[in-house]
Amino acid sequence: MRIEYFGASQRLLGALHQPSRLRPRSTAVLLCNPFGEEASRAHRTYRVLATQLERAGFAALRFDYTGTGDSLGDGRDATLAMWRADLAAAADRLREVSGASRLAVVGLRLGGTLAVLASAAGDLRARHLLLWDPVVRGATYLRELIAQHRAYMRQELGPRWRDRLVVGADGIPAEALGAPISPALGRELTQIDLMTTPAAVEQLTVVTTKPTTELTELRAHLPASARWVELAESPAWNSDAALNAMTVPMDIVQAIIARIEETSP
Repeated sequence: MRIEYFGASQRLLGALHQPSRLRPRSTAVLLCNPFGEEASRAHRTYRVLATQLERAGFAALRFDYTGTGDSLGDGRDATLAMWRADLAAAADRLREVSGASRLAVVGLRLGGTLAVLASAAGDLRARHLLLWDPVVRGATYLRELIAQHRAYMRQELGPRWRDRLVVGADGIPAEALGAPISPALGRELTQIDLMTTPAAVEQLTVVTTKPTTELTELRAHLPASARWVELAESPAWNSDAALNAMTVPMDIVQAIIARIEETSP
């Protein structure tokens, strides 16, 4: 694994996993983070996934978006448009260092949705998108973030907790568990609707662990060629314990790698 800064002004921090075999696969895999607290909780799972991909012969790149993690920039200035550009830069860097002719993209939660948006806008050229429990509609997602923020704070502070989360009349919170949400980012999030955003890829895989009404609607909307992989819910990566534990949902990791190997032998 090699840690490096890349992109415009060397703003983005990435972790490159390069296979040691003499003839690596012709496909490289880009891993797209979820947002905020979910990105922190998914860190170990993504590292294990990238390591397993490396062992299977695939070059893989993990990275932080501008203003998140260890990348440069202020999170208060972040926008989806900015993060779409980051995806494109990461894809270019992965192709450059791996020499791979094809690209598969794995995106968890908002990371998967960002990959669809970048693909639809022409910012991202990928052969295969794998969406893991993607955010289908941004307005619903914002309500989920608000509920998660309040539930966590109530649990941590108990009777001392007072709800100080600022939520605008438009339903946009100022933050979600410490991750800032600017008005611009909030407006972009509210406009997300995968039902009206077709992914411009040859292969589309959706990995679901918890059925929802919106995912059911999305399944009916997507072309029959889209592959759905349904697994039992595994809260390990998104639990409070995941921040300080070795627990990783290996069933999901293995299912994702198997699907990539199936489409990129």
